[in-house]
Amino acid sequence: MRRRIAAASLAIVSLLAVTAATAGADSFTPVTLSLRVTPVARLRAALPVTVTIHADPGVLDTGSGPMRMQIKLAPECGGDFQHTSGVTLMDRALTPQPATGRAYQGTLTSSGRPDTYGVQTVCAYLEDSNVGRVYANDESGSVSVSAPCTAAGQRYDAASRALSRARRSLRRAHGHGARTRARRLVARRTRTLSAERRHGVAACGPGVAL
Repeated sequence: MRRRIAAASLAIVSLLAVTAATAGADSFTPVTLSLRVTPVARLRAALPVTVTIHADPGVLDTGSGPMRMQIKLAPECGGDFQHTSGVTLMDRALTPQPATGRAYQGTLTSSGRPDTYGVQTVCAYLEDSNVGRVYANDESGSVSVSAPCTAAGQRYDAASRALSRARRSLRRAHGHGARTRARRLVARRTRTLSAERRHGVAACGPGVAL
């Protein structure tokens, strides 16, 4: 009986130790950035990015100017937004701005257009816009700007434009024969667009806008 009690006590102590370690680890990250971006992108097509910011009470009180969330897609991240060479995905002031003494949580969404093929890093910075102090940064994410995805997306775009033209022709068609031919063209263009969408999803992944 005493062995069972001792074992139970040891289990409780172990659980408390794990909980304390987890709680203590949180104090090392008073500001966290959670990024959402697709792992594959098309060249010169919009690449959306969403970031959620969590900050402990009072952490952002020392700022001398408006807080901005700034993100670039770059070959390599620099020490801050200004010294990172790449395409801007986001450069926005926090809305609302942090309130003195309070915890902060906010989500921002923006987009940019990658201009270079290859795997690049998502470089995110939460900065004081007056003095450039970086309160948090994240460079854990990467995006592959893919030539196959870009080509598949361009074919999908061309098929979408062709379907739009066919539908306009159907609306303008007069007479039974003309309308029949126009409906058949719309049906063919619809099948082509569906096929190009499947090819695009295969090349880019389901999250990339076609």
